[in-house]
Amino acid sequence: MAKMKLGRKLLEMLFIVGLGLVSVAMLLAAQSYAAPAVRRFQMLRLRTSILGAAGVATAPAEVNGIFEARVTEARGNGATYYRVDSLVVYEFKGRGLWGPVEGVITLDSGLTRIRSVRVLVQEETPGLGDRIKDPAYLVTYQNKTALEPLVLAMRHQAVEANEVDAISGATLSSEALLVIVGDAVAQLRQAMGK
Repeated sequence: MAKMKLGRKLLEMLFIVGLGLVSVAMLLAAQSYAAPAVRRFQMLRLRTSILGAAGVATAPAEVNGIFEARVTEARGNGATYYRVDSLVVYEFKGRGLWGPVEGVITLDSGLTRIRSVRVLVQEETPGLGDRIKDPAYLVTYQNKTALEPLVLAMRHQAVEANEVDAISGATLSSEALLVIVGDAVAQLRQAMGK
């Protein structure tokens, strides 16, 4: 009787292990099947973001053709940046208050002025810190100098060439984005040898 119980437990254990192995194999197969589509989507999202950051309007079906015709990809010091007409676009990634922040920054060709900042991915607090992605907030970066460090205007409206407005109630998220953008400018300068 004890031998039968042991044999039954062993069979149950083997069944569970076998079921787990089959499940893992199915998940790995699904991942490898979907991987090319995921890479294509990520490339399309990046290309769309780069063109949008440079002010180039495109229909979804035209993104790849317009990107190929108007964008030059360049590398320097391990960083990749993109030239679109007289602008330079750089993809940035950094740590926000609660998670990663990713986006693109656009500068003039001399890297003297920030033309735009776009946040594509963020995990900040909904309704507060997540406002770092709002175009109405990001306009505060427009035409700011890229020649000196950016600073956060805390208790007043940003008026200086290197000041950026803080988000009321989300100072730490504002500061995190400011640091990420400053780091992106420094990395781009290094990549371009400026």
